[in-house]
Amino acid sequence: MELQSITTAQGRIGHCRVQQGGTLIDCLEAFGLERSQAERLLSFGAVYHERQRVTSDRLVTRGQYVRVHLHPKRFPVADFDWQACVVFHGDNFVVANKPAGVPIHATVDNHAENVVRQLSEALGVPLLVTQRLDTEVSGLVVFAKTREFQRQFNQLLVERQIRKRYRAIVNCAPQEGPHVHYMMPGLRSPRTVRNASEPGWLQCVLSVEKVTRRSDAGMAPEFDIEVDLQTGRTHQIRAQLSAMGSPIVGDRLYGSGNSYSIDGTPRPGIALFSASTSWPGEEDRSWSFTLVPPWHGSRGQRANAPASP
Repeated sequence: MELQSITTAQGRIGHCRVQQGGTLIDCLEAFGLERSQAERLLSFGAVYHERQRVTSDRLVTRGQYVRVHLHPKRFPVADFDWQACVVFHGDNFVVANKPAGVPIHATVDNHAENVVRQLSEALGVPLLVTQRLDTEVSGLVVFAKTREFQRQFNQLLVERQIRKRYRAIVNCAPQEGPHVHYMMPGLRSPRTVRNASEPGWLQCVLSVEKVTRRSDAGMAPEFDIEVDLQTGRTHQIRAQLSAMGSPIVGDRLYGSGNSYSIDGTPRPGIALFSASTSWPGEEDRSWSFTLVPPWHGSRGQRANAPASP
């Protein structure tokens, strides 16, 4: 197939305008890919036709635009028993213990290796995202089974009626109590936070509820802390703790100089765990789930059942 142009960004992304019609596979082979490689990239969702993600071969015509992510980032979804990650499976939602190292939802170059896709396939139920955790973070996440529950849960998030508590390991003990910072708007990471407000900056509020020195941490001091998250900004806990001089163990993006390990065994991600979540339900019913963080020697069994009056 003839292509008007092929350009790549550091050899990872190919762009072209089709000069002569044919199939999408023909177009991908013009990038030097074998047919099996082209088919695999399609299955990953790494190919875009006219700026829309496509997952199967199709006809393309002269002048159309094709983009391909030649080396999509991979995630270790085969390492986990996804059914065993389910903490609660209800009529309208599922609560899961997200493993570190796998994103919640599809990335721009990989729509196959993510938590919502893997859980949906394991349970045979299409799930919907209601909240997010960073790829490097593990712990409790709620997924909707219906659009109505997704809408209701998102409204509770807006109204700050979802209570979320996290556990983290840090090398320097932060001060207990509430902490308020302001985050620079934007999409780039690491996120910048400051104590003083700036025009357009986003308020970040959390409270450090408990700080416990770990007795089994070895030579370097480590502290197990509990964080009550009151606003849900991207990277908020990571950025705020770093600004307080207490970066999370393993979080090199925010200044940690220590690797995350448990009993000397390296762990994926960082030492931040979504430990509990609760919210009001219908008819005076409330829901509450709690998990034990992995550094307490448990995979994270449910510590308390859904609560209702």
